[in-house]
Amino acid sequence: MGGIAGIFTIDGELEPAERRPLEGGTEFAAEGALLTAQPRSTLARSERFVVAVSGHFDRAPVTGLSAADTLLDYWTKSGVGALAHFEGAWVAAVYERQTRRLHLLRDPFGIRRLYYAERAGRIAFSTRPKPLLDLPWVSREIAREHLAEYLSFRYVHAPRTLLRDVRALPAGHHLVFDGRSRVEPWFHLRYAPPYSALPEDKPTLEEIERRLNRAVAARASGKERVGVFLSGGLDSSAITLFASRLGPVHTFTVGVQDAEDDEVPYAGRVAHLLRAKHEVVRVDFEKFRGAFDAVVGASDQPVTDPAAIPQYLLAKAAAQHVDVILAGDGGDEVFGGRMVGVLASQLRLSTWLGRMPAPARRAASRFFRDQRPEIVEPTVPFGLSRRIGGVHVFDAEARGLLMRDPGWVRDGMRRMCLEPLYREVVSDPVNEILHAYLRGRMPEDALARTGACASLAGVAIREPLLDRDLVSYCASIPGPWKVRTGIGGAVTKWPLREILRPALTWGLVNRPKRVLPGPWGRWLGGPARGWLDERVATLREDPHRLFLPAAIDGLIGEVDRTGTDARLWTLLFLDGWMREVGAT
Repeated sequence: MGGIAGIFTIDGELEPAERRPLEGGTEFAAEGALLTAQPRSTLARSERFVVAVSGHFDRAPVTGLSAADTLLDYWTKSGVGALAHFEGAWVAAVYERQTRRLHLLRDPFGIRRLYYAERAGRIAFSTRPKPLLDLPWVSREIAREHLAEYLSFRYVHAPRTLLRDVRALPAGHHLVFDGRSRVEPWFHLRYAPPYSALPEDKPTLEEIERRLNRAVAARASGKERVGVFLSGGLDSSAITLFASRLGPVHTFTVGVQDAEDDEVPYAGRVAHLLRAKHEVVRVDFEKFRGAFDAVVGASDQPVTDPAAIPQYLLAKAAAQHVDVILAGDGGDEVFGGRMVGVLASQLRLSTWLGRMPAPARRAASRFFRDQRPEIVEPTVPFGLSRRIGGVHVFDAEARGLLMRDPGWVRDGMRRMCLEPLYREVVSDPVNEILHAYLRGRMPEDALARTGACASLAGVAIREPLLDRDLVSYCASIPGPWKVRTGIGGAVTKWPLREILRPALTWGLVNRPKRVLPGPWGRWLGGPARGWLDERVATLREDPHRLFLPAAIDGLIGEVDRTGTDARLWTLLFLDGWMREVGAT
């Protein structure tokens, strides 16, 4: 779906071998500088600045200009302060012609991605990492020191990547290069302070509904044909509800053969109640296998979940009918989803213990007969003390059994990765956990996967629930207001449920949260076994000598065990991606 790229040296000329991998599309070239914008991306210039933008601005100032021309106009007046005026999914580069300074910028929540590589006095950037690997001074070597992070989370956190010389610009950050690089955030969320009073329900719900309606309208209005990925869950149902108020809406749902929990009936009921034109895409293992290599090849980093393949097939089918898809990423992180529901009782106990004097906490420790984190480390955030943030795949013990070099296992790595995210915010435990997911798993897993699949299918993706105005308002609300206590336990995403009650049935509003269903484990032990054996044979070749073959064989022998399939998929996607990029 287009992109931007460029290379800049503070002193001297660029070699042809440096320019060639980043050329193409609309170009600006000067002494020691090259900026390019591929189709669907834009480039603008003035006497002072050159601006390249990949992506789109939602609710941008209405100027009738391209995204690059609009940013150029505002940057000329306000510099980096201009970013406060822009909403949407975008990355940008701004080159100062007179001072020979380069700026790289990424949207607040990381919907689009931007990579860069540095050498003494030089920097190159691209919306895809592969062009950077063709530069003569960028290695294709795997960053082995980051393997433990990948195996634990199934991704690595920006600025780190799995490539030794390539970095990712973190979401909401600004890089300045004038011979050396400096990276700092340009966007901050302000959360409700600890122990904030809960707001009144009615006016707060009305304000959320107003902002949500505005967020959907900003992304669904215009000449483009717009559809919605509808799972039948709260997030996509809310988007469909507000989109349907703008006019007829086209929804798309994927159903996976042999899935334990089929979402298709739920999505169909929502579409019927909201009078949407509804399409269902059915995926069996043969279709899954046929798309596997294409999705691996389209991904900047290893695919994080086998659900990416059905997502791509759904996007491919939707592209036959619409130009833009509205997706529901962000609902859990913004409104208080499944990651905090199961922790509700622990949160209440932790808050109670945290308010006790030290002697009473020690007595409580003896009573519980364990070393509870809030007793041992009372100043450590609740979520950080439990390493909450992202999925858990290989723990330290499992990594120790798998990896050839014990030095790569990195016990304690998970806390090291999560701590910077928790230290960015001081709020109640619910909001702190939501922030860790918003800054971690959201851009590195969910958004990366959705974006890669949409780009491969040739359809634009937009994320109404990650509207900055909406997210900022919800962040200002105390977490306990979003997650309520119900008869059967915690009620997650309470505000979305309340907004949807007048439009949907009780069963649809109150059904348990599910992820995209998939029979991934059963497939590995059944119809995919022959395919799996072929893939594992390739994995066992292990040209980089990363893993112990006996450990891989052990995973195959336990393919029916809970959690083993996630570990196998993580290794298979890593192996496929390394071969795709020619990693060494």
